[in-house]
Amino acid sequence: MKVFLTCVTVFLIGISSGFSQENEKVKHIEKIKVGEEVKDVNMNYSFKNMEGKGTLLKVRFFNKTKVNLNVDVVMGFYSNGILLEKADLADCLKKSFFSNFFRPYHLIETSFEPKSDVEVEVLNFNSEQVNECRETHK
Repeated sequence: MKVFLTCVTVFLIGISSGFSQENEKVKHIEKIKVGEEVKDVNMNYSFKNMEGKGTLLKVRFFNKTKVNLNVDVVMGFYSNGILLEKADLADCLKKSFFSNFFRPYHLIETSFEPKSDVEVEVLNFNSEQVNECRETHK
């Protein structure tokens, strides 16, 4: 019983310290037309300061369209209206609920410190319906 309580305590401390390192999470929603219906693809992102590795932007997609989608996204990082960097993402989003639950984060390395004046903007979002998602790299 003591081992179980110790494991639970360590787990909760790890989660709370992970949340304390993250900045505000932002959600971007794209409307995708599937047949006659319009469905959503959600994209959540937040900055995370990694000890010794610099700053990362964590991006995660949620496919609510019920079809497989190839997505290409261009994100821009702005400070006081000036474009600092661009980042490209490409992914195939499977259609099942469990794929959304286990979908990995995309990590984007940035060369600047996240400050209150740095804004992230989705510059371009392209999607294409596909019959099946294929592995693109190993």
